[in-house]
Amino acid sequence: MENKPKLGRLDKMARNILLDTSKMLKDAKTELFSDIRGRVLEIGAGIGVNVYFLNKPEVSEWIAVEPDTKLTLECREALKVMGNRAKVFEGFLHELDEPSESFDCVIFTTLLCSVPDPTQMVRDAHKMLKPGGKLYVIEHMGAGLGARAVFQLSAKLPWHLITGCNCRNNPVKALAQPGLWKGNEKIELSDVPLRVKKFSILLELLKPFGMVALTKS
Repeated sequence: MENKPKLGRLDKMARNILLDTSKMLKDAKTELFSDIRGRVLEIGAGIGVNVYFLNKPEVSEWIAVEPDTKLTLECREALKVMGNRAKVFEGFLHELDEPSESFDCVIFTTLLCSVPDPTQMVRDAHKMLKPGGKLYVIEHMGAGLGARAVFQLSAKLPWHLITGCNCRNNPVKALAQPGLWKGNEKIELSDVPLRVKKFSILLELLKPFGMVALTKS
């Protein structure tokens, strides 16, 4: 039996943020992921919360890439419900032994805020998609002006130390690289519907959220 890694205080806080964020994004994911099908690659799968949206007959295979060993055991448990249609790859995308253009769909869920080179990550995801395949993106973004922007700026460093995330994230620059997507002269993320039952100062750092589905040229 595999031993469950012990989580420190910061690890537990980061995990709880993952869960709370996923609950908050339930309606957005239901809408955005409605037409996902075929072979699916999720990059930064965390603890596998997207199983609730991908466990459907239209998904023939789901490969969940997650480099954090503290999360992969829980992710494997979550994916068991899909049997041999789903598997967890513990490592980074560039280590995955899969041919280019072999996936129908790629998923980013609050990923670009936590990778060192978002531009390269988008190019790598594009490479893995079949022609006409889709990249599904839900990202939080830095607020423009006002109290929330000031709040994010003051909390940016401690938030990054706790979660590895940039709360002033701007995913548009990485996504809008020329020649990758159909009709991408100007990429705009739609506002995300959020389920918020109670105020949380931590989740306030992550607002606003945006989402988009991009089709490979």
